[in-house]
Amino acid sequence: MFRIPPIGAGSTRGMTRANPLDPVVLLGADQQHIVTRSQLRRLGVPSGTIAHRLRPGGPWQQVLPRVICLQSGRLTNHQRLRAALAYAGPKGREPRPGEVLLTGLAVLADAGLPSAGHPADLTEVDVLIPAGRRVGDREFVRVHRSGGAMPGGFERGDGLWSATVARALADLAPRETGQRRFRALCAEAVQRRRCELGELLDQLLARPGALALPQVARVVEDLTAGVRSVVEAEARELLAHAGLPEPLWNPVLFLDGRFLAVPDAYWPHACVALEIDSRAWHLRPADHERGLARANRLTAAGLPVVHATPVQLRRDPAPVLHELTALVTTGPHGPHDRISWRRAR
Repeated sequence: MFRIPPIGAGSTRGMTRANPLDPVVLLGADQQHIVTRSQLRRLGVPSGTIAHRLRPGGPWQQVLPRVICLQSGRLTNHQRLRAALAYAGPKGREPRPGEVLLTGLAVLADAGLPSAGHPADLTEVDVLIPAGRRVGDREFVRVHRSGGAMPGGFERGDGLWSATVARALADLAPRETGQRRFRALCAEAVQRRRCELGELLDQLLARPGALALPQVARVVEDLTAGVRSVVEAEARELLAHAGLPEPLWNPVLFLDGRFLAVPDAYWPHACVALEIDSRAWHLRPADHERGLARANRLTAAGLPVVHATPVQLRRDPAPVLHELTALVTTGPHGPHDRISWRRAR
């Protein structure tokens, strides 16, 4: 990860070979000016020189213990990630590939999950290290320990090593006490195919006592039921409190053996569908258009479809619940005997 060419390696045109402090010589093009003290010492930079350049107002800055940026000013997002990995790495040597991994929100934001925020806005960087390494949280770095063998990671396009999205969610779970955001992150990861449902469930349940965490227990139950968004999870709770039977969530419906639609919720014994309509929950305009087309196909096929918005379900759910209760308890309706279904994957 931290490859520093020997002095004189590569192109040296325009460089002074006698100047061991040239950042290009020290770090190479991919180092982003982040280096450890041990790397500087191996390159022959004296401790006094390091201290002098780290003085207040000097050209270098101490970012974390043992980690130095050979620039002044605010770090870029990439420099923060690189500095966190350098801090969590083994003392006195460079980490082997995959020995230290980014995890948590840094991985989820890079994967494009909306609830994780933009990578540049993260205030903390989560890193995953082997269980026996003695290093703790510091500054903007949050340390997670593997608990066993380090999981398989991968090298990102920017040269940094990362845990998978499923592992990042599992590492984040104990610290993510806000159930709503954790629900959203897990749902987005599966819905956007950043990880497989089975892989995520395996990672969430791998740690002893995981189901004792309310946020994990709720997410596991929702995902297993087929829920794929926070608004669906909230609707599921609302329906249960109203005494309605559990519907299928996001099932694939077929009419006479041909694909029909994937409604948000469906009661197969009554042949009733629920569609939660909101542009805010469709990530792109095309998603909203597909949602409308889906509802139109269901209606055209003769299925009763109850429409609701997230605002309705939160502020005044009574009319929606009344309509659903009436339809579900008086079914089956429409082409009941022509509809088949497959559970969400």
